[in-house]
Amino acid sequence: MSTKVIFLMGRPGCGKGTQLKFLIEKTGFKVIKTGELLRKKAEEDDSLGRKTKEVLLEGKLMPTPLVFMLWMPLLAEFHEQEDVKGVVFDGNPRKFYEAKMLEEVFDMFGWDEIKTCYIKISEEESYERLRKRKRMDDTDDEIRERLSWFKDEVEPVIEYFREKGILVEINGEQSVNDVWKEIEEKLGDFIK
Repeated sequence: MSTKVIFLMGRPGCGKGTQLKFLIEKTGFKVIKTGELLRKKAEEDDSLGRKTKEVLLEGKLMPTPLVFMLWMPLLAEFHEQEDVKGVVFDGNPRKFYEAKMLEEVFDMFGWDEIKTCYIKISEEESYERLRKRKRMDDTDDEIRERLSWFKDEVEPVIEYFREKGILVEINGEQSVNDVWKEIEEKLGDFIK
């Protein structure tokens, strides 16, 4: 049985974290949280750990090979385990390059059941939500930079998934429960 893959994507503040919890409760799929993996790496006291910490503090994007280096052991482990029904990528891939590399890995593993769940909110909505929940690192300039980066890097990936016919668009500008209801409806049998 092929392991299913879901890319859970959306602008910052779209509610991915909340919907991810619902998705995991419903499916029991494994999760790959890149941010968590990078923060863990940044705690290591070696040159790569220190460099990762530096890049994180500067709020820059990690180089794809480093991200892959963190993903591969988990993907290999999930591939080995016969009881893994699916894997959810929390907020990734964030670059076209990452999407293409993941496709190669999935081809090698024989994972061909893939969906992208895109929780869509407008740029204005994203900006307002981020301003309301402001964290230490969320200055207005940084929020605008993240939104600009999403447009430049992530939107082409979403468009690519749309062309491949694996994109499921969800209206993220409704109540949390309605967002989940729409995810359940649109993913249907894929998450049963």
